[in-house]
Amino acid sequence: MEKKPIIPFLKVMSIIVLIQSVIGILINGFAAFLAPVVETSESGIITPITWISLAVSIVCLVINFILAIMALQHKEIELVYKVSIVTLIVPAVFSVVIAGGVSDYISIAAGAVISALFCYAAFKQNKLDQAK
Repeated sequence: MEKKPIIPFLKVMSIIVLIQSVIGILINGFAAFLAPVVETSESGIITPITWISLAVSIVCLVINFILAIMALQHKEIELVYKVSIVTLIVPAVFSVVIAGGVSDYISIAAGAVISALFCYAAFKQNKLDQAK
């Protein structure tokens, strides 16, 4: 099976996902670092689901980072497509569980849209690669 050239939409989405992943890892890492400080304050209670959601987010962001690199290198696009579906759904579900307001839901939707567009771009590339 011959690989077709990578489509520009996948290139753009891969770069956006790379940037989103790096920023997300930094922010979530900083949040995990500061969580004990928040817990010691008067009103700071961090529930176990918050810790789980934070861990799931970090893991999915690292996976997205790897997927974006694989997509840019045009390696295993079918795997990239399938795993990107999981990394789209899982963090969104955990984030919705702990969301506290409208801004949280808007943030979740924005992250999901970027992941969904990346997933769609990988799907289109996979479909193009498998065409005879």
